Amino acid sequence: MKLTKKQLTIDNVFLHSWQPYFWFIIISFLLYSQVLTFSEYTYYDDHFLIVENFSYIDKLSDIGHAFLEDVSHQGQGGNLYRPLLTISLILSAQISGTELFGYHFIDIILHIASCCLLFAAFQILGFKRTISFLGTLFFCVHPAMTQAVVWIAGRNDSLLAVFILLCLISFIKFLSTSSLKWYFLHLLFFVLAMFTKETSLMFPVAAMFYFYALKGKGVFSTNTILFLAGWGIVLINWHILRSAAMITPVGNKLQATALVLSNMPIALHYLGIIFWPFNLAFAPISIDIHITAGIISFAFLSLALFLSKRRDWKFILFGSMWFILFLIPTFYYDLGFHTPPKFYEHRIYIPFMGILFILLSLSFTYPERFIKRIIPYIITIFCGLGLLSFTHTSNFKNSLTLREYDALTSPNDPKMYSAVTQMTIPKKLGHEIQAVADSLQKRENKDPAALKEKLWYIIDDLKKELRSSPNDPNVHHALAITYFARGLFLSSEENFLAAIRNNSKDADIRYNLGVLYYNAHEKKKAEKAWIEALRLDSTLGNAHQNLSYLYYELNLNELAWFHCQKAMQLGVKIVPGLINEIQKKL
Repeated sequence: MKLTKKQLTIDNVFLHSWQPYFWFIIISFLLYSQVLTFSEYTYYDDHFLIVENFSYIDKLSDIGHAFLEDVSHQGQGGNLYRPLLTISLILSAQISGTELFGYHFIDIILHIASCCLLFAAFQILGFKRTISFLGTLFFCVHPAMTQAVVWIAGRNDSLLAVFILLCLISFIKFLSTSSLKWYFLHLLFFVLAMFTKETSLMFPVAAMFYFYALKGKGVFSTNTILFLAGWGIVLINWHILRSAAMITPVGNKLQATALVLSNMPIALHYLGIIFWPFNLAFAPISIDIHITAGIISFAFLSLALFLSKRRDWKFILFGSMWFILFLIPTFYYDLGFHTPPKFYEHRIYIPFMGILFILLSLSFTYPERFIKRIIPYIITIFCGLGLLSFTHTSNFKNSLTLREYDALTSPNDPKMYSAVTQMTIPKKLGHEIQAVADSLQKRENKDPAALKEKLWYIIDDLKKELRSSPNDPNVHHALAITYFARGLFLSSEENFLAAIRNNSKDADIRYNLGVLYYNAHEKKKAEKAWIEALRLDSTLGNAHQNLSYLYYELNLNELAWFHCQKAMQLGVKIVPGLINEIQKKL
């Protein structure tokens, strides 16, 4: 058959053979290669998983132990049984130790693998190659995927996606070929998925719906018995090993169910960020989640269904079930562990695919002239999504940037406020900040709405002053402290540095900057700031006290004892326990 010019250009040049996979590799690296240069920990679980538990992941021989403990390596009482996540960290550790390059590199590889497998799954499900490529490209460049790719602790979802997609592909392959090879491969992939994350429990439900509704197979068919038996054996062994690892079981089942149902409206939030990825948030609490975009997105999806020339309702229902089933487990949280609960962005990674199943199953008829006209707009949309993902990546660069992003996107989370009582409050703030300081010290900010408004009121007033006196160090200093109280560490640092540029002799500014850095886990910067503060004013007992704590944490015990003595000579009361611990080590 003679190829047309159009077919020659699109299918045989851009999408022929292995070429789509090549594009996913290139595009993913273009979007996320900058993360390979990120060398600082965010201290949002990554430092805990890698540095604090490095003795559990530094050797390949640790792989066996991963199946006998939870991901935090607690002796007992842990609640996250995820051996494959630990094994993936062990592999990263072999590449770069505690340096972050190896961890970020594997995160990018996992995203590429997910995209390639999703493209293959679309075609196995019967979608045309071009449509499969566009759907996968939408997934590949979408900003909502960023957190799972660039935040090391979020890799569990991209890792799970690899095994879930392999489960789906091998499941469909077995149904079409009846080859036992695909059956046993499917069970292997299901084992790997189960030992990656508990969410895998939802796959058999989705698979059985596909089996009965889409394939029209009988309930008591041979294949049904084979899969139920296979899944049952896997789940029994998984449960035995999980129990041996002494993982804390779900408590009251009725309460857990009620909790999940009460959080179901959050599904609209996740649906909203698929179609409107401009209101992304790291881990908002429920009060900071707005479902307006989700409602509009649902209406848009309903309109698309109405306008579609062909509607395969069984497949549409399969996609809807996929979306909900893989979201449901994320709606449960341990009441004693998460207060208030946070809904992480990376949890949309696998449910996102369900919406793509729906979109790709729709069919529209338009004149060729119209299609040619909208191609530039489609390209612009994909480029815009890629640009959003690229810029979104910078929010995960280090502790300061991620803390700022989290505080801005979840302003009602009481954990996003910092105790300004650690700092030396300048006279300029006076009574304005004192009420805030008292509230933070007494932990009375369980409902921080009033506190948030008070802080923004102070910030707005100081900004007005700054417009008339842009180089006033006192205004910058006051603004830096207020931003710190609000949890906006990056804005706080910016104003501290501006205050220092305009008044390099003020020891209090450098001391407070050290407090900011210490709270942001930037210990070297904190040390430098406090030493510089003492150079300007050797009577700052609090700076000596803080350095004694810092050096104790760094196991520099002689320096810790030196600054401990200096602080006591200046009249600062040191916790007796710290003195005893330092003296023991000396």
